[in-house]
Amino acid sequence: MLKSKFAPFLAPLLIVGFLVTGCGQAQPTVAPTPPSSTTTAPADDPAKVIKSAVETYFNDIGSKVTNSYKISEKDLKAELDKTPDKYVVLDLRRADAYALGHIKGAINVPYGPDIAKNLDAIRAIAKDKTLIVACYTGQTAGQTDSLLNVAGIKTLSLNSGMGGSGTPGFETRGWLGQKYPTVTEPTAMPTVPAVASKNKAIDVAVQKYFDQVPADSYKIDLPIMKEALAKEADKYYVVDVRNAADFAKGHIKGAVNVPYGPEIAKNLDSIKDKSAGKTVVVYCYTGQTGGQVDSLLNLLGIPTKSLNYGFGMDGFTKGWSSDKSYEVVQ
Repeated sequence: MLKSKFAPFLAPLLIVGFLVTGCGQAQPTVAPTPPSSTTTAPADDPAKVIKSAVETYFNDIGSKVTNSYKISEKDLKAELDKTPDKYVVLDLRRADAYALGHIKGAINVPYGPDIAKNLDAIRAIAKDKTLIVACYTGQTAGQTDSLLNVAGIKTLSLNSGMGGSGTPGFETRGWLGQKYPTVTEPTAMPTVPAVASKNKAIDVAVQKYFDQVPADSYKIDLPIMKEALAKEADKYYVVDVRNAADFAKGHIKGAVNVPYGPEIAKNLDSIKDKSAGKTVVVYCYTGQTGGQVDSLLNLLGIPTKSLNYGFGMDGFTKGWSSDKSYEVVQ
């Protein structure tokens, strides 16, 4: 009886209950959406990337690199006679010198802004090959050699450059001094597919270096250095990158010895700190490895020049020690 009595009242209540429950299921609680992030992972610091690449360059010397990033005239001729397809030769001399005679197949990209402009093309033609750079004596090729290696392009500089009778002190040195064959027919820069850059920050720094090549090509001539040290030695920080035994036998007064190779990587911060407000002058034996150090210190923002022709050595008629009027101390 009770059931039948309250049935008319229960039915509407049950219907309302179902409706309320149904609405709850249709509109579930949604977790709030977190605000979209506007931050991204920080990009690599260009200065740190460049410094790391420079350290690797010097640390590899003596272990992974046993030729000081150079190739002798004799070895290059043998390699080009045997497997020319494994190499690409860039002649960094001026167009007039290149026109008088150059290594067969060499492409003329004069030292300076032309290298900056052609960096991507150079990387592309050097894919899966070894790039050889040749200048007059090996010094500006040394600068180019180190910078291209740091940019990820496997490069060697031709020892003593093209040399020959037109370059005093190199009459019997270099490709021409060895009287190896040359041609006058030019080779144009090939058009090949692009190759990805190792690091854009390094590319930008390398291109800036070549775009801003000063009139002295980041070098300082012997007489100018002699006069500068006599009048204002405190404006220069001189670094001798020869081995310790040769430094002990004699060096430029005031020079510090930081042998070419891993020692330079280890002392980069020291060189920067101790040379603050000065110009670093770096020298080796003939200017070639000095040129490598010169360019990479500049790349790190350390104003540097390499001593033209270096300190000198037995059998070499150029360099600081070849003139007895230049002071040498022990």
